[in-house]
Amino acid sequence: MADVIEFLESRSIQTAGGRGAGRRVFHVIGETNVANVWNMLGTAGDNGVRLPRKGEPFPDLPGLRARDFSISLASGHNDVWLIEWDYEVISRGFPNVPDTTIEALPAEVGYVEVSSEIRAEFANVYRYDGSPPLNYPEFAGTPYPDTPPADISGQPVDRAGVPVSTQRNKQELVITENVSIPQWSTYRSFRFYRNASPWYGAPAGTVLYRGASVRRIGVNVWQVSHSFMEDSEFHLEQLPEYRAPDLTPALNEDGTHAYPVYWIQPFPNLAEFGSISGNF
Repeated sequence: MADVIEFLESRSIQTAGGRGAGRRVFHVIGETNVANVWNMLGTAGDNGVRLPRKGEPFPDLPGLRARDFSISLASGHNDVWLIEWDYEVISRGFPNVPDTTIEALPAEVGYVEVSSEIRAEFANVYRYDGSPPLNYPEFAGTPYPDTPPADISGQPVDRAGVPVSTQRNKQELVITENVSIPQWSTYRSFRFYRNASPWYGAPAGTVLYRGASVRRIGVNVWQVSHSFMEDSEFHLEQLPEYRAPDLTPALNEDGTHAYPVYWIQPFPNLAEFGSISGNF
């Protein structure tokens, strides 16, 4: 083993562009093999002074975490090594997270990032307050059945078969993970499946898996961005019955509203999204 010395005057924190950073510098004395110095990261030297390891907090500032380091021989020596650690802020402020070790940092395998866009869109409807079902068993394998099961009921709002626009709440969710081996066949097999159980706070049947974007960012590191879309109406569409010969919507007896109106589910298949990745 060897002794570890920290240059306490090297401890510094700073911000640049609104983002915090820090720095610490150490010497390892009495070791001639760089691999042994590498293996000392996260351990104490013979004199009891400990070297940091990746993800550990800056002293007294748990929001500032060790990210990158360099190891080099001190000038004029063959058994004195200079170790420099760079730190970065991972929370809103330097001290604002629990004092735990971060095992994966950006660009490393196992790191997961989540982004979301919450919005509303216009949708054409014939009824308000219909009760959208989670899934029609008879829709399995047939998104557009010849004989839909029943009129959706609800409050008619169309004008003689002309739909009106209404708000439809949607949320786009992107989960980006770093992996060593992409699961190509899994990503393909889950395309256009909906969640079979509640997922990320969304009820079963409301989240659609749209696919993944995969790119290589390191020798054995791949970045996979999974795209999901949550729809408050289970991704269902309202469709009136059309009648020959002019294929106009069928109307009720007094000709004021479309009748009947059906739910059409373009995405009938359900799956457990936890099977897409062990990082979810």
